[in-house]
Amino acid sequence: MADTLAALKDFVEQNGWRLVEEKTIPYGQQFRISDGRQEAAVNLYTTGRALVQGKASPLKSALETWWAGLGAAPTKSKTAARPTATGLARIGSDETGKGDYFGPLVIGAVFVDGRTEEILLTLGVRDSKSLSENQINQMAKDIKAACPHSVVVINPEKYNEMYGRFQNINRLLAWGHARAIENVLETVACDRVVVDQFAKNEDVLGQALREKGKTLTVEQRVRAESDAAVAAAAIVARAEWLIRMKKLSSQFGVTLPAGASDPRLIAVGRQIVREHGQAALAQAAKLHFRTTQGIFDVE
Repeated sequence: MADTLAALKDFVEQNGWRLVEEKTIPYGQQFRISDGRQEAAVNLYTTGRALVQGKASPLKSALETWWAGLGAAPTKSKTAARPTATGLARIGSDETGKGDYFGPLVIGAVFVDGRTEEILLTLGVRDSKSLSENQINQMAKDIKAACPHSVVVINPEKYNEMYGRFQNINRLLAWGHARAIENVLETVACDRVVVDQFAKNEDVLGQALREKGKTLTVEQRVRAESDAAVAAAAIVARAEWLIRMKKLSSQFGVTLPAGASDPRLIAVGRQIVREHGQAALAQAAKLHFRTTQGIFDVE
């Protein structure tokens, strides 16, 4: 249940919500969450089940979608089901860094057809969360050598500017995915896109693509890493994110923790502000996360 709880807290943080109460219930824990207008409760059970409670609201719906996407308590297992061949030409797109307080948001897009799909399957491409850092780095090089691709990096400073403009993480994600997909379409002809689902409104990406003059068949899937194209996109995005995190850590002279629930986040944020000034935090972190408030709270 600890991993599921960490995933829930990351999801709450990245949406700018607030965890208002935590209490023990029979066979689990209950977490009451507020988005500033509505409240909902998430019961996490030791069996691995979850139950979302509350009146019908966008908050409750988002939490239910989050759990449906998670499917079960996340695991730290290093094995994952490998994609199987489909033979279809498509662009896969996925992002990384969305739930991390520090570091950029990175979106990868990879074009795959029947020939390159066989190459990816031979490489052992699968869910990036089941791969070590070394495996990710090597696979990313091989994927880039085999497939037309694009990697869009939204550094923290740009991310904060865009989030201030969009005021919605899903619209920001749709913009990033659309740009990465559009970049790939400059080199190949393709009319089909598969994306790991990031929004309940599945047309948010289609709308962003139409704004860029692209009309495509867009399929958003839960656990889309089971598709080789999406898995490849996630790997190239993750490899770039790892590079950027190391550069940022070097720039600020401190190792930036991943995630949004690591207890070191506030201490590291305060160190950056103390040594580089308050404005520097916007160059390292996604400021709409609640962690920012903790950094500036008086101890």
